[in-house]
Amino acid sequence: MSCLHCGHLSASEVNYCSLCGAALQTSAKSEPGLSHLLRPRSPRMIAGVCSGIALFYGWDVTLVRILLALFTCLTTGVGMLLYVAAWLLLPEAQYALPPGSQTGSSVPPPASFN
Repeated sequence: MSCLHCGHLSASEVNYCSLCGAALQTSAKSEPGLSHLLRPRSPRMIAGVCSGIALFYGWDVTLVRILLALFTCLTTGVGMLLYVAAWLLLPEAQYALPPGSQTGSSVPPPASFN
């Protein structure tokens, strides 16, 4: 199962991502892909387009990057235009809380210097 927040692959029987701590949702799509195409926040090099495509289809991200580079070279830059279009059109994954943090936890206020 893939985490929608960080893209980390986890075992199917766990409920929370071991990397970012986000709650995992079951997807209608078969694993390891995502239920919809997103630009994950990690792992990404520039905008996360190649990582999102790789996670969605269950491919290796390096393979997607190599294919994009080859397509860009063979089509004299059309691949780069498609990359920028995907960057603008694909939604970005939400931020995730770091492992161990809880929403609504009582954090002591900062010390005042009176």
